[in-house]
Amino acid sequence: MNEFEHQVAPTRSIDEEMKANYKLAVEKAIAHLPVKNGVINIDSIWIATSIPYEILNEVLRQDGLLLPDNVDRINLKSNVREGKQARPNRRRRRKNKTKAKG
Repeated sequence: MNEFEHQVAPTRSIDEEMKANYKLAVEKAIAHLPVKNGVINIDSIWIATSIPYEILNEVLRQDGLLLPDNVDRINLKSNVREGKQARPNRRRRRKNKTKAKG
Protein backbone atom coordinates (compact mmCIF):
# COMPACT_ATOMS: atom_id res chain seq x y z
CA MET A 1 0.00 0.00 0.00
CA ASN A 2 1.49 3.31 -1.00
CA GLU A 3 1.26 6.53 0.96
CA PHE A 4 -1.84 7.81 -0.88
CA GLU A 5 -3.77 4.56 -0.42
CA HIS A 6 -2.93 4.63 3.28
CA GLN A 7 -4.46 8.12 3.62
CA VAL A 8 -7.62 7.14 1.71
CA ALA A 9 -8.02 3.70 3.29
CA PRO A 10 -11.16 3.42 5.42
CA THR A 11 -10.39 3.71 9.11
CA ARG A 12 -12.53 4.17 12.14
CA SER A 13 -13.88 7.68 12.22
CA ILE A 14 -13.00 10.01 15.04
CA ASP A 15 -16.57 9.84 16.33
CA GLU A 16 -16.37 6.05 16.63
CA GLU A 17 -13.04 6.28 18.45
CA MET A 18 -14.39 8.94 20.81
CA LYS A 19 -17.51 6.89 21.52
CA ALA A 20 -15.34 3.86 22.24
CA ASN A 21 -13.27 5.95 24.67
CA TYR A 22 -16.42 7.34 26.32
CA LYS A 23 -17.81 3.82 26.61
CA LEU A 24 -14.64 2.67 28.35
CA ALA A 25 -14.75 5.66 30.72
CA VAL A 26 -18.40 4.95 31.57
CA GLU A 27 -17.71 1.27 32.23
CA LYS A 28 -14.87 2.16 34.58
CA ALA A 29 -16.92 4.81 36.39
CA ILE A 30 -19.92 2.52 36.89
CA ALA A 31 -17.76 0.09 38.83
CA HIS A 32 -17.11 2.79 41.46
CA LEU A 33 -20.61 4.24 41.80
CA PRO A 34 -23.15 3.39 44.49
CA VAL A 35 -25.83 0.93 43.37
CA LYS A 36 -29.32 0.95 44.86
CA ASN A 37 -31.38 -2.21 44.29
CA GLY A 38 -29.32 -3.03 41.20
CA VAL A 39 -29.96 0.37 39.59
CA ILE A 40 -27.63 3.28 38.82
CA ASN A 41 -28.95 6.71 37.81
CA ILE A 42 -27.63 8.47 34.73
CA ASP A 43 -27.14 11.58 36.89
CA SER A 44 -24.54 9.87 39.08
CA ILE A 45 -22.64 8.68 36.00
CA TRP A 46 -22.90 12.17 34.51
CA ILE A 47 -21.44 13.73 37.66
CA ALA A 48 -18.68 11.14 38.01
CA THR A 49 -17.49 11.31 34.40
CA SER A 50 -18.30 14.90 33.33
CA ILE A 51 -19.15 13.54 29.88
CA PRO A 52 -21.62 15.81 28.06
CA TYR A 53 -25.14 14.59 28.79
CA GLU A 54 -26.16 13.98 25.18
CA ILE A 55 -23.07 11.86 24.49
CA LEU A 56 -23.50 9.97 27.77
CA ASN A 57 -27.12 9.20 26.95
CA GLU A 58 -26.09 7.91 23.51
CA VAL A 59 -23.30 5.73 24.96
CA LEU A 60 -25.62 4.22 27.57
CA ARG A 61 -28.27 3.37 24.97
CA GLN A 62 -25.90 1.42 22.72
CA ASP A 63 -25.52 -2.33 23.01
CA GLY A 64 -22.43 -3.98 24.38
CA LEU A 65 -21.99 -1.90 27.53
CA LEU A 66 -20.35 -4.11 30.16
CA LEU A 67 -22.01 -3.74 33.56
CA PRO A 68 -20.68 -5.10 36.86
CA ASP A 69 -22.48 -8.07 38.41
CA ASN A 70 -24.24 -5.93 41.01
CA VAL A 71 -25.80 -3.63 38.37
CA ASP A 72 -29.00 -4.83 36.72
CA ARG A 73 -29.90 -1.69 34.82
CA ILE A 74 -29.24 2.01 34.38
CA ASN A 75 -32.05 4.51 34.93
CA LEU A 76 -31.88 6.87 31.94
CA LYS A 77 -34.45 9.32 33.29
CA SER A 78 -32.59 12.30 34.69
CA ASN A 79 -33.90 14.22 37.67
CA VAL A 80 -31.33 16.96 37.24
CA ARG A 81 -31.96 17.68 33.57
CA GLU A 82 -35.71 17.97 34.06
CA GLY A 83 -35.20 20.62 36.71
CA LYS A 84 -36.86 18.77 39.56
CA GLN A 85 -36.04 20.53 42.76
CA ALA A 86 -36.75 19.88 46.37
CA ARG A 87 -40.15 21.03 47.51
CA PRO A 88 -40.18 24.28 49.40
CA ASN A 89 -40.80 24.01 53.10
CA ARG A 90 -44.49 24.73 53.66
CA ARG A 91 -44.15 25.49 57.34
CA ARG A 92 -44.79 29.05 58.24
CA ARG A 93 -42.14 30.80 60.16
CA ARG A 94 -43.16 32.61 63.29
CA LYS A 95 -42.39 36.24 63.32
CA ASN A 96 -40.39 37.31 66.30
CA LYS A 97 -42.51 39.77 68.22
CA THR A 98 -40.74 42.09 70.55
CA LYS A 99 -42.25 42.18 73.97
CA ALA A 100 -43.15 45.54 75.34
CA LYS A 101 -41.63 46.30 78.67
CA GLY A 102 -43.75 47.79 81.21
